[in-house]
Order: sequence, then structure tokens, then C-alpha cells
Amino acid sequence: MALVTCPKCGTTCPTTYQFCGRCGQSLHSGHWQPADSFLPPPPPSGPAPLDDEARIPDEPCWQARLIVLRGAVSEGTGFELREGRNTVGRTGDLAFPSDPLMSPLHIVVDKQGDSVDVVEVMGQGGCFRRIREPVNVRSGEVIFAGEQYLLTRHGEDAPADSVSGADLPADTFGTPLPPPVLHVTQLLAGGLAGRVVSTDKDVLTIGREGCDMSFPQDRFMSGRHLRIEASAGGLQVLDVGSLNGTFARITQMPQRLAKGDELLVGSMLFRVDVRQG
Repeated sequence: MALVTCPKCGTTCPTTYQFCGRCGQSLHSGHWQPADSFLPPPPPSGPAPLDDEARIPDEPCWQARLIVLRGAVSEGTGFELREGRNTVGRTGDLAFPSDPLMSPLHIVVDKQGDSVDVVEVMGQGGCFRRIREPVNVRSGEVIFAGEQYLLTRHGEDAPADSVSGADLPADTFGTPLPPPVLHVTQLLAGGLAGRVVSTDKDVLTIGREGCDMSFPQDRFMSGRHLRIEASAGGLQVLDVGSLNGTFARITQMPQRLAKGDELLVGSMLFRVDVRQG
């Protein structure tokens, strides 16, 4: 059998082959491709890619929402907080025009990345945050539990208004008593006083039944809901494991909010949701 030598790689092949069986070079054209055509492509231009340790991570994107738990909007509806200041009210960035207890501009919530703060409260009635641990409040402050707004006071701050309409001589009096330790007033529509409890005990319990102050018709009040304790600097409010929580009015700002916090604004109850997008 006649043989031919590949002019490129030197492999011996039968003359009947048109191309080298090793490198693919044409055996009968008398030409082979120049060596440059078989060189690997040049490396890409520009800076070398960074390895994993040197790579700069992308800036995380955080999303924050107020999710409706109760109120004039369907439960579970979420309202996105944009970066920066967000007004909440009947005519705010987050608008709830059908809420009669909400002011046109009620609160301002500031979002910066994964941080969410209540930075301003303008609305009448204020803004309330669910307490997760005992909190100290000033005498004369309002708390919210069940469906009740409760004005809490030290006994010495209790009102001492005279009683009118009693057909008795002006010098009629009963046995004087020392001032109570705790004085709690239920607030009704229009700022009227409802139930009032004064006690000389250091602790006052509130719930649906069997407490110092009971609200048996309040479906959102737990049997034993909260207690109020007298302290030297004011009053301490403690939730005792209620289902729907106890809320203290936000008085110090900015107030940092955390994921899962609950806010009462007007008649709207929200849960704060913060997550990485």
C-alpha cells in the first residue's frame, strides 16, 4: 500500500486518504494552514475578574410594608413604604380616607434601608405601639387594650371635681380618705368618662372578667389582659399574655420599629413587615 507523510504533523497515512487521520491536514493540496491559525485566542482585554473573596457584594435591597390586621381596609392588605419619609393619614402617601379616627396627616414613617422609624405624630389621638415587655408611662397617659382607651393616673393626679346636683347641705361630708394609689378612667366618644376605678393598691388588673376593672362585653379583651403597677417615677404597664395585646402611646421619637411590631393609627391596626428583596 502506498503511503504519504502528512506535511504538518509527520503522520504516515495511506495515499487514498484525503486528510490526515491525526491532525486533519489535507494530504494532497500541498499546503497546510499556517501555525498562527492554530494558536489559542488571545485573552480578553480589560481588568481581570475578581475572585470570590475580592468581589464587592451587591447592596441589599430592603422592602418594608404596613399590613392591615384590623380596620376600614381588608385584613392582609399590604401598603409599601418607599425609601425616605412616608405620611400616613386620610390624605397621606398611605391614604385611608374612610377612617373617621385618622387625621388627614396622622403620622410620618421614615424608611432608610432596613430601618423603619416613626419620626412624627401629628394626628389627634396619637399613635400606639404594642408592648412586648413592661413599659413605664407617665401619669396622665393613655393606653389601649381590647377596644378600650384607658387614661391612667397616679392617685394624687386624680380629678377632685365637686359633685353637683345632690340636694344636700353644703357642709355635708363623709369620712375623709387618703388619696388612691391608682386611678384609671375609661374614655368614651367625645372624651367623656366611662367606668372609673380608684384603688389604694399598688397593682390594678384589667380584663374581661374577674379583674379590678372588667369589660365583659369587649370581645377583643382577654380574661386577664394587663395590669398597671405604681412606681416611683410613674406607672408601669404589663401585658399578662393577652391575645390581642396592650398598646402604649408613642411619645418619644424617633421610635425604631422592628419586624412584627403592631401599630394602632386611628382605627387601623397594622403589622410592620421588613424583609430583604
